[in-house]
Amino acid sequence: MEMVGKYDRLVLKYLKKTKRLKTLKEFEKGLDRKQKKDERKPVKLSFAIQKAPERKKIEKDSIDKKPRQIKKEESKDKKTVVIPDKFIKIAKKFGLPEEHYEFFYENRESFHFESMEKNDVHCIEKTCKFTAKASPKCLVEHMITAHNYTDIPCGKIDCSYVAYSQFNLKQHQANFHGHGLKPTEYSIHPCPYSSCKVSFGLKSNLQRHLNIHENRVLSCSYCQYRIVNPDVLHVHLLVHFNLKNFACDICQRAFTTKTLLNQHKNQVHTTDDFICVDCGFVTQKFRSLYTHRSTCKERLKFSRIL
Repeated sequence: MEMVGKYDRLVLKYLKKTKRLKTLKEFEKGLDRKQKKDERKPVKLSFAIQKAPERKKIEKDSIDKKPRQIKKEESKDKKTVVIPDKFIKIAKKFGLPEEHYEFFYENRESFHFESMEKNDVHCIEKTCKFTAKASPKCLVEHMITAHNYTDIPCGKIDCSYVAYSQFNLKQHQANFHGHGLKPTEYSIHPCPYSSCKVSFGLKSNLQRHLNIHENRVLSCSYCQYRIVNPDVLHVHLLVHFNLKNFACDICQRAFTTKTLLNQHKNQVHTTDDFICVDCGFVTQKFRSLYTHRSTCKERLKFSRIL
């Protein structure tokens, strides 16, 4: 008790010196209170420190995130070209193929619709200079006799695709039944065929894949060419009519698409190195990179056929 009294005196002295009158008054009241007879120790305050409630962690997997490239592809799929009724009447009048209305409408400034016979249709083979007057199936006979075009079934399991040439068959089997792309977390739409291990991030891409499985294709009106992608058929028609609207600003060479123009610049006019995205192989020539990719061990890890 002696130590408590000494402590109280020091506190009283300090409060008086610092003129904390209100605190001093309350402190003196506390000193005047007498302890109960059966209480030996001064009253002590007791409390327990509790943990703050834990924050709920938001799992990253629950957030539906998609890469930018997928959003671009979605918007691209939704984009449609509206063809005016006036143009459709003109197209019917001059006998334009109905399945190619969109192509002719987008390139309407390049054609003389008064007489489609004035427009020559070019052979799509690179080394061939043959042309014919525009009319349905005008190149079919030429493609059969000069380039051995003929219907060839794929023959693979669960594939009903029918190729139109030996080159097209090899291209189909390499791209469709060959080595797959590296799987990602966005590849959530697998192919339903048990023999096919590929999966896609978009339902539209899966549907296009199934169209190849079941041979639901778009056909060219002038030759035997067939494809599932309407954009690729559009490029095919550009080659038929020799429409080259993209010119290189360095050498003035013209190309049918912007993609081909960019490839040309990367192959001919660039000094940058080409790098393999899977193994890091570096080369100064695009052709060397193209050859390397066919044998790259890191890329072949994700093969569907090995």
